[in-house]
Amino acid sequence: MFDEIPNKPPYNSKTVQNRSPIRGFDHMLELFSVVVAEVAPAWETMDYSPGHYSLVGVPFEAILNWPMGTPSGHAFFLDEEVNEKMKRILDTWRDQVLKTRKSLTVLTRNEDGWLCKAALEEMENEARTDDGHGGKGRLRFQEMFECDPEGDPIHWRFTSWDDFCVRQFRNMDQIRPVAYPDKPEWVANVCEARPMVIQPDIKEYDTFWIKGQDYSVAEMLQHHPLAHHFTGGTAFQSVLKQTAYHRWTSPVSGHVVHVQSIKGTYFSERQTYGSSSGPLVSPLMNQVYLSHIATRTIIYIEAEPPVGIMCFVAIDMADVSTCEVSKAFDGDVLPRPVRKGEELGMVHYGGSSICLLFRKGLRLAWVDGAIPGASDKNLAVRTALAMAYEME
Repeated sequence: MFDEIPNKPPYNSKTVQNRSPIRGFDHMLELFSVVVAEVAPAWETMDYSPGHYSLVGVPFEAILNWPMGTPSGHAFFLDEEVNEKMKRILDTWRDQVLKTRKSLTVLTRNEDGWLCKAALEEMENEARTDDGHGGKGRLRFQEMFECDPEGDPIHWRFTSWDDFCVRQFRNMDQIRPVAYPDKPEWVANVCEARPMVIQPDIKEYDTFWIKGQDYSVAEMLQHHPLAHHFTGGTAFQSVLKQTAYHRWTSPVSGHVVHVQSIKGTYFSERQTYGSSSGPLVSPLMNQVYLSHIATRTIIYIEAEPPVGIMCFVAIDMADVSTCEVSKAFDGDVLPRPVRKGEELGMVHYGGSSICLLFRKGLRLAWVDGAIPGASDKNLAVRTALAMAYEME
């Protein structure tokens, strides 16, 4: 997999070297041992222009990005034993670096620190939305998020990389008010993310592993008894970048009826060779695939009419991205009531993707900002996502 050439940018370009910078399997393990012991994800300027893909803050994916896109790598990273070993490696990295003060080396004002001018501007822009939330008077990072640059001018009172990743807004209800809190027909957005896919009439089984935007409900939800409600329904998927706010909130009021964690892959990406396949022209093309095979957390909510049963899927992606459900809903005492805009959980360490599934027969009138490609801004958490109504 280190000798094959990935069928994805930038490696399939004639202007790029045709050999992996990783010399082989042993070299890969040597690099892993260094990262696990001492490397925290440093800041680097991102470039999302055509032909560019920055692996900002994801050292393991930077090492594996080449083999992930090869035929041999595709098979390797689907192997169950490989993923068990990768989980042990990533858990060690988390416990020895990301959750410790050792990771504070990247939480500074230095050029590679997440508190440098360029990083702060990027995160401020991520939090600034088209409707003005978080952007009134061009609020600075320290005005939007809980931190203390005066009391601790070096690390701003963050205690680790993980603490920084799951930072909270200073005044959630003011900066991110809940849209239509008492109107059950309105669905609120669950996280700060870029809309990517709206797919109606999703199938019970479909070819999610080839080029396209096909969802296979039964496989995504691991054949759960509630999965049949979403066959013929609608999927909405968005991507949460590493620079964004990392907590999710409930899209509706109702009851959380079931929570499930599904073990999956860590570094698998869509097949790029063979019949009906094509190159990954964008990293986002991989997200529909990941929603079926990556490690993921699923929350089923019985909402007030007209929404009814719906499903929230939080997808781990890139290195040690880990989804955590709030303690109020992570237990055996379910169903439990939930309010629209109430925190459901968070994603640690890295970026993520989320998918909302709506039942068959429910129609959704999406707000402009929810339409993929309609804006270059994130859709703010707790803002209006769609108005639901019954199909006549």
